[in-house]
Amino acid sequence: MSEETRRSAISRYWPVLLVVVVAAGVLAVGAQGGDDDDTGRSGTTPTSTDSGSGVAGPPALAFFEGEDPLSAPDCDPDTGRLMIPMVYAPNCVPLWEEGRDNGGGTHAGVTATEITIAIYQAQDNAEASAAVADATGQEALPAAETEANRQQVFDVMNALWETYGRTVTFEMLRASGSASDDAAAKADAIRAATEIGAFAVIGGPTGTKAFAEELAARRLVCICADSYPAERYVEWAPYVYGSGISSTWRNTFMADLLVSLAGQPAEHAGDALVGTERRFGLVHYETVDEVYKTAAEALVRDAAAEGIEIMRLPYVLDLATAQENARTMVARMKSGGVTSVILSGDPFMPYFVTNEATSQDWYPEWIMSGAGLVDTAVAGRSYDQAQWRHAFGLSTLLARIDPAAVQDDDNFVAWHLGRTLTSYPSIISAPTLFTGIQLAGPHLTPETFRDGLFSFERTSGYVTNWGVSWGTELWPMPDYTGADDVTLIWWDPDAEGPHETQDEGQSGLGMWRYVDGGKRYARGELAGVDPVFFDTAGTSLLLAERPEADRVPDYPRRASRRG
Repeated sequence: MSEETRRSAISRYWPVLLVVVVAAGVLAVGAQGGDDDDTGRSGTTPTSTDSGSGVAGPPALAFFEGEDPLSAPDCDPDTGRLMIPMVYAPNCVPLWEEGRDNGGGTHAGVTATEITIAIYQAQDNAEASAAVADATGQEALPAAETEANRQQVFDVMNALWETYGRTVTFEMLRASGSASDDAAAKADAIRAATEIGAFAVIGGPTGTKAFAEELAARRLVCICADSYPAERYVEWAPYVYGSGISSTWRNTFMADLLVSLAGQPAEHAGDALVGTERRFGLVHYETVDEVYKTAAEALVRDAAAEGIEIMRLPYVLDLATAQENARTMVARMKSGGVTSVILSGDPFMPYFVTNEATSQDWYPEWIMSGAGLVDTAVAGRSYDQAQWRHAFGLSTLLARIDPAAVQDDDNFVAWHLGRTLTSYPSIISAPTLFTGIQLAGPHLTPETFRDGLFSFERTSGYVTNWGVSWGTELWPMPDYTGADDVTLIWWDPDAEGPHETQDEGQSGLGMWRYVDGGKRYARGELAGVDPVFFDTAGTSLLLAERPEADRVPDYPRRASRRG
C-alpha cells in the first residue's frame, strides 16, 4: 500500500481503527485491581441507592432467604466480590441451587434456561480492514476464528457469573445500513426484538439515537449508547446504558479544568499565540438528530457562569465534506481570536482540523476532553505533529502498562482458560451485562437489571483501572454509564514507545505522557487543581508494572461458580 493510499484509507476509517485498538487492549490494561478500604469492600449486604426496587442491596438477595452472600465458595470475604481477577468483579451472591425454580420467562428474551442477547455488527468494509491492518500492524482475523473467540468469552462469563440456571446466548445483529442511517438503525432495532427475540443488545450505530430510542420503546436493554448526555439515559430508563462516561459527566471535569486555565496566557500554543490570554473554542461531534447538543450547551453554560466564553462549533461527521468543514471551523476560530481548541468528538476530525490549522498558519492549544479515543497514541501519531505538540488535557483512558509486563493472568478470560485467545470480541460491555444479570436475581426484567447495576459496589482510587459506579451515589441524576473518572495527559512528539496494539520490542515516535503517573480524579477532585503540563517530572509513558494497590489477590482458577 503506497503512503498516499495509506493516509487516505486511514483518515477515512479512524472510527473503525480506534474501536479495534481499544477492544484489543482494554483487557490487558484494565482487568486487574486491588483492595480499597473505602470502596472495594461490600460487607454482608451491599447498599444500593433508592432505584425504585424497594429492595435493600441487589434485588438478587431477596431470593435467598437471608443467606449470607459472603458464604459462597467463590466469594472473597475481604472484598465482598466474586473471586474473579478484576476490580469490577460483581458483588457476591449465594450459589443458586441447580433445579430451583427461577420463574421461567420473566421478560421477553428470557426463558427458564436461556437469556438471548443480540450483538450489533457494523457493515463490513474491506478497505477499512486494510487500513486497520496497515496502521496497527495486525491483520484481521478470519471470521470463524473471531466467532469462536467470542463464544469462548461468553462461555467463561456464563461459568463465572451467576445466571440462575439460565445460559446467556447471543446472535449477531448485522447492520443493514450505515452508522448514521436513521431508518436502518430503527429497522435493526426492530429485528433485534422480533427476529432475534433478544432481552438485550450490545453495541449499536454511532451516528444516530434512533437505535437506542427504538430499543427502549420496545423494552429491550441496550448497552449501545456511548457517551450520550446523562439526560438521554434518564429519558430512556431503565433500558439504555453506555460503555463510556456520559458526555455530561465528562464535561463537568472539563469545566473544572477550564477554570484553572482561563484568564491565563496560552502558554502551550505556538509562538504567535503564546502570550495571548486564552479564548476557547469547542469543536464537538454531533449526530443528525443532535443527541450531544444538551451536554455541549451545558458546558458552555457552566463556563459562562465562571466568566469563560466558549465558541461552540458542532459538526456532523461526513467524510465527503470533512475537509471543507475543517477549513471553515479553523477560519472561524482563527478570526475569532481563539487560542485554545477543546476537542470533543470522534478520532477522525482532528486529522483534518490539525492539517487545516497548519495550512492556515495557526497553532493553537489543543485541549483534550477525553472523548472519541483521540487520546490514544495510535491516533495521535496520525495528526499533524506541528499542531499535536500543543495537545494536552483530560483523558478517560487508563495509564498504560509496558506490554512486556502484561501477563496472561491480567485478564479474567485468559485466567479462567489458562491460555490467551487471539482476540476478545464483545468483551468491553459484556461484564456490564453479566453483572446486571447476576445482581438482578432470577426474576430478570429491565427494572431488576437496572436495580442490580445500581447496587454494584463502586470502584475508585486506582491508576490502571476505572472508577465505576451506577445509580446516584456520585452524580446528581441516575448514572447509566458506569465510568466515573479521568486523568491528565500531554502529547510528547519525541517520546518513543509502542502504540496500543504494538507488542514488546515494537515502537514509534509520539506518546501521551500521564501527569502524576496517571493519577485519576473523581467528581469534584479536579476543582482547584493547578495542573502542570509539558513537564516530564512525575509523568509516565508506560508503567513498568501494575501498581501494587491496583492488583487483586492471586485467585486459584475455577471451572465455574461451583468448582
